Amino acid sequence: MTPPAPRFTTVIGLEVHAQLQTTTKMFCRCPTQGTGGPNGRVCPVCLGLPGALPVPNQEAVRLGVRAALALGCQVQPSSQFARKNYFYPDLPKGYQISQHDRPLAWGGELVLPGSGAEPRRIPLLRLHLEEDAGRSQHVSPPGEPPATLLDFDRCGIPLVEIVTRPALGSPQEASDALKELRTLLRTLGVCDGNLENGSFRCDANLSLRPADDPTLGTRVEIKNLNSFRHLRLALEEETARQTELLAQGRPVAPETRQFDPSSGRTLVLRNKEESKDYRYFPDPDLPELVLAEDWLHAQRAALPELPAARRARFVREHGLSDYEAGVLVTERAVADHYEALLEAGARSRPAASWVLNEVLRVWDGSGDGPPPVPPAALAELLALLGAGAITGTVAKQVWEELRQHGGEPAAIVTRLGLGTTTDLDPTVRRVLAAHPTQVAQYRAGKAALLGFFIGQAMRELRGRADATGLGRRFAALLEGEDEPTGG
Repeated sequence: MTPPAPRFTTVIGLEVHAQLQTTTKMFCRCPTQGTGGPNGRVCPVCLGLPGALPVPNQEAVRLGVRAALALGCQVQPSSQFARKNYFYPDLPKGYQISQHDRPLAWGGELVLPGSGAEPRRIPLLRLHLEEDAGRSQHVSPPGEPPATLLDFDRCGIPLVEIVTRPALGSPQEASDALKELRTLLRTLGVCDGNLENGSFRCDANLSLRPADDPTLGTRVEIKNLNSFRHLRLALEEETARQTELLAQGRPVAPETRQFDPSSGRTLVLRNKEESKDYRYFPDPDLPELVLAEDWLHAQRAALPELPAARRARFVREHGLSDYEAGVLVTERAVADHYEALLEAGARSRPAASWVLNEVLRVWDGSGDGPPPVPPAALAELLALLGAGAITGTVAKQVWEELRQHGGEPAAIVTRLGLGTTTDLDPTVRRVLAAHPTQVAQYRAGKAALLGFFIGQAMRELRGRADATGLGRRFAALLEGEDEPTGG
């Protein structure tokens, strides 16, 4: 029986905030990183003290343009900073410097990986620059009334905000889109993509509309989602909440909500603000941001191969599956390591398998450190394995030795006496002689016991034998081509 068609269609849009990887803030020279205590990286500019004048950070502009070009946005030769006015304790100026009707870039798209089919293209509305707000920490000291502590160190850190159109059709697709955007920004070196510390976070807008009506429903915003899982769960819960309201004939209120992971519910924060509520106007202290055409051309030429293109090339040129290619390009350092292995002589599929199953077990490529084993050494190890000089078990032993102490794979194999044993006959005959019951069972038709015999031999040989060769020799003896002798 065909299930009934859903009564409502889910429509989702994302507003993604990504901190730019600059050394100084957006409009002053305070450092963006530091190990001191709260409020140790502030100045009159980022605190909005009287008489302080902001100066745009050129590197922040460059990184914003780099992201816009990679997303296929229409970068504007002239844009304008505006004041977004609202009161919140962690916003000392009483306004945020952002961009409104003249952003850095319009349009563009985010390409989601497909599986053999045409990739899903998520249209973007805009990309603009702005500064971050501070942090509020709510505390309840024992025996004291609750309090809110303010840390202004984050004030003024440069952000790029990327806004999708309401074109995402499910919570899972929204989560996939956020993952793909993170991969892209990390590949570009625009943002570190750290969701835990808030340098990469998003707000999600969701509405439901009748399945046969193109008119969008009432939009509800869910603020400050800082994990892929929380984004998906929050949108699933909000979809269920709005579906129940509409099914009962009750209206959906235009609200700003937050997600509570402990309860799995979305909770009301405030009524939904509209653009007019922020009283935008051009910042009188900042001139128009004008980008020279030759400078824009240079930024476009400096773009690296983007994840979507690299993923497609890995499938096309190296025979990898969509899944394998997708995992490899998630982090640029991992994809670079894989290609370095190929340049060092490794074959494409064994190299991919080793990176996916062994390298990524101990190194995810997300930090600044190098891979656990240099590409040349790992390529040599894979060559020994491919030539049958060592077994897979031995290869893992050598891999651990390389990780811990370095060296050359061939020398390690020789030093530890780990080379493949080629004279298998004595071991095979001893195993058969020691297990007459299993020999009789095999010859009576229990063919699965061949694996038992191979396992016994591999244990005796400490993995220094080719399992396929062992299997052939056991089969020959068990099938009467050569009778085993007792021992």
